[in-house]
Amino acid sequence: MKRTVLYAAALALCITALSACGKGETPQGTTASDATTEPVTEVTSEALGVPTHADYGGETFSILTAGNVAHRDFTFDEQSALPMDSAQYRRRARVEEDYKVKIEQTRMQGDSSGAGPGFMEVSTAVNAGESKWDLALIAGYDVSVLAYNGLLYDLNSVPGIDLTKSWWDQKANESLAMNGVMFFSTGEITTSDNNAAFVIMFNKELMRNYALDDPYQLVYDGKWTMGKFAELCKTVTEDLNQDGKMDENDRFGLLVWVDSVVGIVNAAGQRCCTIEDGEIKLTLYNETTVSALETYFSIAYDTQYAFTYQRGGSGTDYEKRLWEGDHGLFWTTYMGIVPTFREMESDFGLLPYPKLTETQDAYYSTVAPFNSQFICVPLVQDDIERTGTITEALAYYGKEIVTPVYYDVNLIGQSTRDEESADMLDIIFNSFVFDIGYYYQIGPYNKELIYMVRAYDTNFASRYDAKVRTAETLLGVINEYYKDAVAKWKTE
Repeated sequence: MKRTVLYAAALALCITALSACGKGETPQGTTASDATTEPVTEVTSEALGVPTHADYGGETFSILTAGNVAHRDFTFDEQSALPMDSAQYRRRARVEEDYKVKIEQTRMQGDSSGAGPGFMEVSTAVNAGESKWDLALIAGYDVSVLAYNGLLYDLNSVPGIDLTKSWWDQKANESLAMNGVMFFSTGEITTSDNNAAFVIMFNKELMRNYALDDPYQLVYDGKWTMGKFAELCKTVTEDLNQDGKMDENDRFGLLVWVDSVVGIVNAAGQRCCTIEDGEIKLTLYNETTVSALETYFSIAYDTQYAFTYQRGGSGTDYEKRLWEGDHGLFWTTYMGIVPTFREMESDFGLLPYPKLTETQDAYYSTVAPFNSQFICVPLVQDDIERTGTITEALAYYGKEIVTPVYYDVNLIGQSTRDEESADMLDIIFNSFVFDIGYYYQIGPYNKELIYMVRAYDTNFASRYDAKVRTAETLLGVINEYYKDAVAKWKTE
């Protein structure tokens, strides 16, 4: 599992400081930056599988980051006082010093549609036979198209990259590999997978005011189910301005993020698509998926208790105002937005998406197809051994330097406010789901599910049937390519 260690001393320090302050205040005599500038780092037990030092003569190692969210994993400088910025800088500086290279990152933010900036930039370079990018972090919708168009290197064939190491995400490897051929993955080299993880935020003060069951205990007991989630949502409703109608000015059990519906499917242990016998198979429509959607729709479409804010406004400021104004007991959202509420007056906590039933074996947390980015190596390379060495070192030192700061300081110390939220992060980060059907936009059922929520549509069977031929046609194309690609890479 990707995150398995809680750093007890650092955690205790953070919790003590936060509990002494109350609603997000810092202890007397310190500042927020003072409390978080000395992160505790983990000593990685596994040895780095590439040389720890090499001399590449000051050559430039070019990294492209492109997608809906252009993550800044390699662009920070030593002037930043923020702990995460400092950690990213120290990771880059360590690799530059050890290998005598200069790491440069180019960021391109734009719509990842399958033909977005990541796809266009890499495909243009590769088709021209140009080794422009040594490494790329490309959004899910684009990197998948790059993969089945034959524009990426098999990561398992890159000398120096060892995807079995703990600094690579094994769940991603299991979910995205085709007969051992792996064109994109993720791990400690980037925080984008963490930021893209689906979570539920809850307002602790409203939970106390309405005398509701402790959701943390429900998670611990394995009783945090979709039915219980719906039940709690339907206990909170209040016409705050007494105008006789429920709208953005009132209080609801649930603030609905329309994208959350794709996470509901995964939370029930289901997948849009899975890899079986070396082929991607459509697995979305079944009794369990239908049951999960029906339960979710029963609350998400009930305008007395749920508010779908994307129908009434747009932009993060709108969402921020609703959440900070205590307009919702729960909010289905994603991890990347959590740090923006570190100054929120009301206390809040984090939860994984609920199980469908108590008998389900585990909680499952979607890594969003829209916000995520994946590591890949463009097919044309000047020095593939150098690329593998530097990539592996960046991932290794990501685990050693960056992850402890991200996990313990940036989240536990600054954003979340209780010990239980740290436990929830453990559950969330260790239950990642990488649904290949979403990334490859099969159907595209991910968008169809979102359209259903926007329209308050409950007829999943009809939506599924309308797109099944399109989905199967695309799967046929992709599987045929991978059949040839696997054979090619296995013989090289």
